[in-house]
Amino acid sequence: MTTTEENIQIAHRVVDEAWNEQDLDVIDELYSANYVGHWFLPGGGEADREALKGFMQAVFEGFPDYQMEMEFIHGDDEHVTFGFTGEGTHEAEFMGVSPGDAKEMDRAIPGHITSRFEDGQIVEGWSTWDALSLLQALGAVPEDMESAPAADD
Repeated sequence: MTTTEENIQIAHRVVDEAWNEQDLDVIDELYSANYVGHWFLPGGGEADREALKGFMQAVFEGFPDYQMEMEFIHGDDEHVTFGFTGEGTHEAEFMGVSPGDAKEMDRAIPGHITSRFEDGQIVEGWSTWDALSLLQALGAVPEDMESAPAADD
C-alpha cells in the first residue's frame, strides 16, 4: 500500500508528465491495466486506460500547446482529488468543433479529477470539467445563453 504522500506525488506526475509534457507512455506506468474512468466520453460509457489515452490525444491534437495547472490537491489513504484549469490554442478539430482561425482560448477551463489508488497505481477515476465554457470559448455556443435560439426554432 502506498502512502497518501506517494499518491499525491503520482497525481502531480499525471499533470506534469502526462498532461503538460504530453507523455502518454506514463499513463501505462501510473494507471492500472484494469483502470475504470467514470467521466465524460463522447457517446457515454466508462473509460478504460486506452480510452483515457485516446481522449488525451484528442486534446493534444486540438490544442497542441495545452497546459494544465493544478489549483489544489487533497489526498487520503486511497483517494486523491485535485482541481485544475486547462488552456491552449485551438488549432485542430476537438469534439466536433473546427478551429477556423487558430485562437487561444480567452479563459482557463476549470475541472477536477479524483483518483482511487491501489498498490501505487490509479485504478479508478472520476472527472468533471466545464465543457460549456470550453464550447463558449471556442465560439461553438453563444456566451449569452438567453440569446441562443430555442431548441424548436
